[in-house]
Amino acid sequence: MVARPHFQRLVDRVRNLSPLPAAVVYPCDSDSLQIALSGRFAGYLAPVLVGPEKRIADAAAQAGLDLSRIDLIDTPDEPFAAAQRAVALAKNGEVRALIKGSLYPDDLMRAVAAPESGLRGERRLTHAFFIDVPGYPRAFVLSDAVLNIAPTLAAKRDIVQNAIHFAHALGIATPQVAVLSAVEGVTPALPATGDAAALAKMAAQGMITGGVVDGPLTADSAISIAAARANGVESKVAGNADVLIVPGLEAGALLLRAITGMFGALAAGVTLGATVPVVLSSRGESMEVRMAACVLASLVAAHAPPAAAAAQKPEPAAAAVVGVAA
Repeated sequence: MVARPHFQRLVDRVRNLSPLPAAVVYPCDSDSLQIALSGRFAGYLAPVLVGPEKRIADAAAQAGLDLSRIDLIDTPDEPFAAAQRAVALAKNGEVRALIKGSLYPDDLMRAVAAPESGLRGERRLTHAFFIDVPGYPRAFVLSDAVLNIAPTLAAKRDIVQNAIHFAHALGIATPQVAVLSAVEGVTPALPATGDAAALAKMAAQGMITGGVVDGPLTADSAISIAAARANGVESKVAGNADVLIVPGLEAGALLLRAITGMFGALAAGVTLGATVPVVLSSRGESMEVRMAACVLASLVAAHAPPAAAAAQKPEPAAAAVVGVAA
């Protein structure tokens, strides 16, 4: 078992919190059901299954899983209908997080992003990974390698601000944010360098708050003091970055897969920008990664502003909740 000391510190914090009321949306496969059961057993989650009762019961029976102690809200056997029902639960404060089951991510995010969902915040929806690399002295955040394909400067501002708030939830008081590019100088040939410089200026002018932002920085300068010195970079962020902001989804996905593939890093993520965190587990993710994402969602929910936390205060379960036996 690979040691995850940085992630373990987050686990220790979550163990002091109440279980997170979370809707597991359309959990019609064994992995989705196992997340609900494991999260409940570990004390991280107070899960509610939202989806077609018969299909969920069949999946549990095939996997030999006992769901008798987990509430279930029956919905039509259509993924988007389950997503809409789960979003309504979050809007009403009955759950404080959404966890994707066996539906496509687009079905869940379409329900979350709808104007009538009541879950949209003041910024756009973005995604951030928490990354724990074996042997590296600290963990860091990587954003956005999932949702925003080719973000504009305005979108990047939201990506940076959401990532800073995410870092706060992880316990980093003043995150050092590196806006990455292929080179460290601004050049018209690489528009991302201009965006990176503009984001650093926005932070200096108070348009981005809560962290120290610098860019453009190359990835090696951002994470290695020695590399920053060799590259002639003078920056408070260089070599000390807590947050890496990538130019776009493609660059972020390439960097993420290189880190996890070469170094066996743990990379678990959560969607930010809504009034509740959203976990978009993919089919290829291990149970370790899925559980880690639930831990992150718990920390994000606990760090919600007082007004948002009050709005999301859990209420008694609705009459539509039924128990399901394996």
